Amino acid sequence: MLRKLFSHAAIYGLAAQLPRVAGVLALPVITPYLTTVDYGVAGVMSAYLAALTLIHSLGLGTVEMNSFVKYPLRYKWIWRQIHGFMLLWSILYSCIMFAVLYAAVPDEAIENRSMLVLLQVVPVAFLAPTTGYGGITFLLRQQPMAIAWRSFLVGVVMVALNVYFIAELRLGYMGWFYASFCSEVLHFFLYFKKVYFQEKIWPIFNFKWHRIRHSLKVGLPLVPHNFSSFLLDASDKLVLDALKIPIARIGFYSLASSFGLYFSAATNALEQAASPFYYKYYGNAADKTALLAARKMTIIMQGLFLAVTFIAALWMREVFQLLIKNEELQQAYPLAIIILMGYNYRPMYWAVVNRLAYEEKTKVLWKISLVAGLGNVLLNLLLIPLYGVEAAAFTTFAALMYMGYSGFLLKEYKHLPRVPHYPLLWLLVTIGFMFLVYYLSEAAVSVKAILSFILAVIALVLITFKIRFRSR
Repeated sequence: MLRKLFSHAAIYGLAAQLPRVAGVLALPVITPYLTTVDYGVAGVMSAYLAALTLIHSLGLGTVEMNSFVKYPLRYKWIWRQIHGFMLLWSILYSCIMFAVLYAAVPDEAIENRSMLVLLQVVPVAFLAPTTGYGGITFLLRQQPMAIAWRSFLVGVVMVALNVYFIAELRLGYMGWFYASFCSEVLHFFLYFKKVYFQEKIWPIFNFKWHRIRHSLKVGLPLVPHNFSSFLLDASDKLVLDALKIPIARIGFYSLASSFGLYFSAATNALEQAASPFYYKYYGNAADKTALLAARKMTIIMQGLFLAVTFIAALWMREVFQLLIKNEELQQAYPLAIIILMGYNYRPMYWAVVNRLAYEEKTKVLWKISLVAGLGNVLLNLLLIPLYGVEAAAFTTFAALMYMGYSGFLLKEYKHLPRVPHYPLLWLLVTIGFMFLVYYLSEAAVSVKAILSFILAVIALVLITFKIRFRSR
């Protein structure tokens, strides 16, 4: 199981992350031509787009995954009806997106307002559904290479275009949006033949309303749940904007938070690989052996995440000095450490959320995610006026910890057949590691090298020997 999990994650991850690594390595090339204002404009607009994208989906992705598992002989009929409904919904929603984004454009980007908005609306409203069906088909069939080479190609093109538009044409923040749009168009065409001609997932516009109502009944409760990812990952920039923090300071914070988002994006590969395994194990929850296997997978991933984030945060000062060729932007590394350490919550979160989603107990997921997201926003509104952008980093860390571990306390989860995951222990260890690495960030390089080696060895042992847990 673990060999297959990590091999699939490696395929997803290498394909998606090699271009991201190239993007990080391109920072010394593009940052001389960028300012905190560029980062601020991009951060604010991306935050609005993230929120609108999550609402657009209506939570129907989970319905599609469940139908694939539960109705293997007729899932395409269900998918085609949802596809037809989503395309019609997208026409209306694109108008809403345009209006909101048009109003949200910062004053510093007014001259590019219309083009900036169109570059964001068109891919989400009209291209993403096709890309989504292609990706989910390969994912559920556990065919990672099919996703991997497409992701790799799109990623490479996006990095190359970022360099061209920003370093060569000197377009500033617009370079990111032009590159993103071109990449989304390419992604659409790479999946077009697979979705429509090989899988024949043509949309049914004369769909059965009872099917759509049932799908929305399951999917809509996931909207506030999925919206939490926006509230945690991106709402900070909107709160800063609403509080009239200068756009340059928003850019300062946006750069720091981007390193947490890099890690979050990198872990999506492991999430993709792990989800089918969780569904398989939870589908056999009456067998305690299956639950123990799910826990084993979760704990090993959690240990690995903790080690990786600690090592990365430990070297964050040096990373900024190496990659960010802008002295003002280099000073953002302490915030990056705090935010990055928050993102190691995800394996524990996956364990609970996949279980509740499989059992179709989606109505309670808001107690995990929406509460975490709204708590983050509320704390930001209270603390940022007093302590500035630094407060946003600590509130994000606290909200991510709630996100990762509160699900174990839900009665709906406790009433299911389960085995202990020791969430309190992992929470305390994570908080301790965050304060430790923040303190050690100024340590000598030799000290950092020794600590990194020790943690890397421990992580390798965890993976290699697949620690065995006693049944309880």
